[in-house]
Amino acid sequence: MTVTDTAHRKISDGNRIIYQRLKQALSLSLRRQIFVAVCDDLTLRNRLAARLHAELAISEDGRRNKSNRTHSSFLPNPGSFQGYPRLVSLNLNLSQPHPIAQINRWLAKHPPPDNNPPGFQILGVELLTKQPATVQGLFLRSLRGIERSLPRLESSLLLWMPRPWFRAIQQSAPEFWRCHTGLFEFEGEPTPVSEETWYPSLQFSAPREQAAEQETAVPQENLWHILNRDFAKYSETRSENPVSGNDSGKEEVEATPPGDESQHPATSSPTDASPLQESEEKSDESAFIHPSQSEAPHQVIENLLQVQSLQEIAQLQQQSCPPEALAEAYLRLGNHYRDLIELEQSNTSQENLIVAIQAYEQALSWLEADSPLVPDTLNDLGNLYWMLARYPSKVEEMLVYLEQGIQAYQTALTTFNPDEAPHTYAMIQNNLGAAYGEVARYRDAAENLQYSIGAYQEALRYRPSQMEPLKYAATHNNLGTAYWHLAQQQQPVTNLQQAIASYTEALLYYNPEQESLSWAMLQNNIGTAYWNLAQYEQPATYLKLAIDAYLNGLKYRTPDVVPAACAATQNNLGTAYWHLASQIETKVEARQEYLQSCITAYETAIALVHRLSQNTPPVPVTFDASATYNNLGLAHYQMATDKQFALAQGSLLEHLEAALHNHLQALRGFSAQPDAYESTLSYVVQTIRAFFRERGLQGQNLALSKVPGKLLPELLRRL
Repeated sequence: MTVTDTAHRKISDGNRIIYQRLKQALSLSLRRQIFVAVCDDLTLRNRLAARLHAELAISEDGRRNKSNRTHSSFLPNPGSFQGYPRLVSLNLNLSQPHPIAQINRWLAKHPPPDNNPPGFQILGVELLTKQPATVQGLFLRSLRGIERSLPRLESSLLLWMPRPWFRAIQQSAPEFWRCHTGLFEFEGEPTPVSEETWYPSLQFSAPREQAAEQETAVPQENLWHILNRDFAKYSETRSENPVSGNDSGKEEVEATPPGDESQHPATSSPTDASPLQESEEKSDESAFIHPSQSEAPHQVIENLLQVQSLQEIAQLQQQSCPPEALAEAYLRLGNHYRDLIELEQSNTSQENLIVAIQAYEQALSWLEADSPLVPDTLNDLGNLYWMLARYPSKVEEMLVYLEQGIQAYQTALTTFNPDEAPHTYAMIQNNLGAAYGEVARYRDAAENLQYSIGAYQEALRYRPSQMEPLKYAATHNNLGTAYWHLAQQQQPVTNLQQAIASYTEALLYYNPEQESLSWAMLQNNIGTAYWNLAQYEQPATYLKLAIDAYLNGLKYRTPDVVPAACAATQNNLGTAYWHLASQIETKVEARQEYLQSCITAYETAIALVHRLSQNTPPVPVTFDASATYNNLGLAHYQMATDKQFALAQGSLLEHLEAALHNHLQALRGFSAQPDAYESTLSYVVQTIRAFFRERGLQGQNLALSKVPGKLLPELLRRL
């Protein structure tokens, strides 16, 4: 048995258009509408159904419909989550295959608020092929009686089916066919019956090595042994909110260029300002796998096991097992996918996240509200939504997922006593703080940052340094970052001092020899906070403290170990040295020394950027290298034009040539940034004028000979 390899094929333009029509029809939320979606490719069908399930949480203007606000579609008590789903995905009940009766039973269990029921999509019709003729007949009879059932249908219904069943319904249930509202036919390759699944099954190219087989709480002897998990230890494996590893969103100082402050943009944000979390987020690009002769045997086995696990969940439902058994089964499925997401750090997929989310939501619908598994499940659900928020291109969609994650965390916090589970409580509060911090990037920054700070402070109340020193330190780093961002919005001095206090507290719990990179990151954050504080008071004092912190960080942020991080800190160091050299009270010798240190730091940063760009693929840095070129040019210009330095003419001209070279390099990078381009062009003009002052027309012609020909007309006009 194989898994059909459809994931690598892009959805065709025709299918994409049909999907958008189907999505638009469902988004109208009209009552008594019956839609039929025909698709023989079950993997494609599962992807489309999962996408509908996720995207229909968003209204037409890209924002969540406030009257239908919820973090999931499968919850034990939707009312308790201050919201309600807009689309519910159900698997056809094969023991009683009556879609409208099944919908009515679901609505009776989850009464809709304001008489505003959701839409429903029904999957699993293809599984009827393996059922007795009597069961197939029950399904067809339920469709023939659709006209009697329609008055009780207060929702829209989407029925997914393969073409053989579509043709059978046209012939055997003409009453249903007369009542249907719309037909949506998708192209795709048929899937062999032996591989049919009723739930999206995502396979990865490097499955997790399975642990020893454990006894489970599920009564069926053969169920879930294929996943090889110890359900009793499930909650112990929970992780905190993930953040990225390589593209972590760590923020850098966009260095304020040396020179007249009126000429230059303000500094933005500190290097490594993103919260240090306790696990890492994975990057994009997941792949389904097609088992072949080139694959390792354990990979093929993993594919088969996942298909089998989904089929066995279906068997549980058919056998009317206790809710606890179904909850455990769905938890295992969600945990399995979550573990794959954590394992495949370079291969996390949007589809995989959606499957894990749906599995946990299904589990929540079967768990009792007071189950001890609910908090951990909601925490993981929040983490998955947090990760899913990294995929949408529209900010509105991203915010919807972040809000769903926040709602999951908040709900989890209400389900247990923090004094009885302080570790779990602190973990969820830490994650909640990170989610609020992410929302603050896009909306209501000050308000959401205050929520973030409150969550981190609450986490620290239940996370004593003696018990979990590294997690305590991580939360303090997160808190410091939240204060740093809040300082950009209000009360800068007070909030920067709070940031420094939090970073400094975190630093106490990292041994630089054992946690060298975390220690260096905190030094970098402290340096940036001091640099920022120097813009408001005691500049000489705070800039020296910033420089000391950056130099401490560079002891471990070395070019050989972490070249990108080293480049970022060198860039920050150059900026701090330049500002220190600009202080009026600084003596001439010290000012010249600081400027030379500034030049050295910027040159080191640029050399590392060039080195990283030669990698395959190129390694990005977290600061604008063009701005660094520009800053370096201004530092050289300052060295050449400060008369108190009394440089020899040869040395002076070397600095002017270096200034011109670096400004021209910056111009190349600023070609798509009109304001920065114009500012840098003015620096080129002032440097050429300095050549003229020192060497007359000969010096000006020397400078112009180094300028690209296309720039000459504009420069000559300005000169």
